[in-house]
Amino acid sequence: MLDLDTLYQKLREIRVGDGDVVSLGFIRDLALENGRVSFKVRVPAAFKDQVTPEVLEKKVRELPGVTEVHIDWRVMEETPARPGLDLKVPGALEQRIGKVIAVTSGKGGVGKSTVAANLAVALARLNKRVGLMDGDIYGPSIPKIFGIEEYELKVVNRKIIPVVRFGVKVLSIGLLVDESQPIVWRGPMVHKAYQQFLSDVEWGNLDYLILDLPPGTGDAQLSAVQLFPVKGGIAVTTPQDVSLADVRRAIGMLRKVDVPVLGLVENMSYLICPHCGEKIYVFGRGGGEKLAREMGVDLLAQIPLDPAVVEASDQGMPPVATHPNSPVAQAFEALARRVMEKLEG
Repeated sequence: MLDLDTLYQKLREIRVGDGDVVSLGFIRDLALENGRVSFKVRVPAAFKDQVTPEVLEKKVRELPGVTEVHIDWRVMEETPARPGLDLKVPGALEQRIGKVIAVTSGKGGVGKSTVAANLAVALARLNKRVGLMDGDIYGPSIPKIFGIEEYELKVVNRKIIPVVRFGVKVLSIGLLVDESQPIVWRGPMVHKAYQQFLSDVEWGNLDYLILDLPPGTGDAQLSAVQLFPVKGGIAVTTPQDVSLADVRRAIGMLRKVDVPVLGLVENMSYLICPHCGEKIYVFGRGGGEKLAREMGVDLLAQIPLDPAVVEASDQGMPPVATHPNSPVAQAFEALARRVMEKLEG
């Protein structure tokens, strides 16, 4: 039977490096009607000779029932970033942003940005239109996780255009300032930056916008939840007692500002032994489950620790996109499905 799932599966056969054209976000707006297939393709310049319209059409036509194929194919040029791009770009909000999800933590170092990034990619792999805003003004790590430190943010019609990577529209303060320079801003400046990230950015039409908030419960977090129509919050912790104590405050902050708590994610829950396959609880066991019961929230996911995947992430390759069959990627995909069920069910 010819359907969208079959088409996506067929297109995944076109490999690019360690991924495929679907998981890497090259395919957009796939549609099927009476045997007529249409979709957009946005190919980074480095892959324009590998992913051609001819290759794509030939692959799709291998499926029985395909009568026509229409492809909107474009090459996305990548140029080095210019440090210090002016944030003051006037404009008005002219897009429809669906459900906004805030990802927060009580302290740094628990992998909050890793969770936000891989949740965004997982939602994109589930054919959702996704944006990711790096709200961690003082320590932006999303550009590193996505491998876009050297990308340039463009301004078109007085709007900042986010970088598209792995099917996700990404915006970070780290793309606007020199990474070697500290950002020393008071609360009102952070508030102003968040205003512009919402109104002066061409987000387009999104199903989900993920906000990667700074750790803690201060001005930045309050500004974000006041400015953005947050539909739900996710708190990230690790199994250690010190992390659990801090994430209690993060959950309390979400509740105090009337943001529904979708649940808790326990990151670095365990290590899978490469020799015997047994789970090794490096940072303790059961802390996330206990805290979820105590706070009356769901434990949405327990994300394993995988050294190979950590190395890939440090190279700008989120495991959900590049290691889709790994336990880590599967845990993030399950997380994405649970989030969708909570917000769309």
